[in-house]
Amino acid sequence: MQKELITEFGYQEIVKEFNKLLKEKPYWVKEKELAAQLGDRSENAEYISAKEMIRNIDKRLRYLDKIINSSTVVDTTKIPHKKVNFGSQVTLLDLDSNEKKEYVIVGTYETNPNENRISNKSPFGKALLGKELNEEFEFEINNQHFEYEIIDIKMYEFK
Repeated sequence: MQKELITEFGYQEIVKEFNKLLKEKPYWVKEKELAAQLGDRSENAEYISAKEMIRNIDKRLRYLDKIINSSTVVDTTKIPHKKVNFGSQVTLLDLDSNEKKEYVIVGTYETNPNENRISNKSPFGKALLGKELNEEFEFEINNQHFEYEIIDIKMYEFK
């Protein structure tokens, strides 16, 4: 299995969530035990709720564990950002609308469309990688055609 790239920042966020859930789980196990003592489990809302919570925590822990163990952590401060690279913040000029758009190239597990964080494996992410300042390029997706110019490339400052 090929390892997924992940930024140092993204990796730390995932580890933080993993540890938080590990600390939370014993609380819900105790809640379930207390609720079980109240009798009939089939109609015991507290018991059912605690059991569901434990199931959700376990599911999320397995998912996070998979990310932690199957990712290659990349320190984006050690990568050159003269060209668009993993961890780069790219400012584009849409040559049709004259709008500026900003994107950050991150790993698959870190994507967030609301923050314009796009995967290095997405079609657009792949199209951006390796591009240089002032370079113009075309991109087509879902029968839509776009033309862009790269107007800024810098290392993204994760917060």
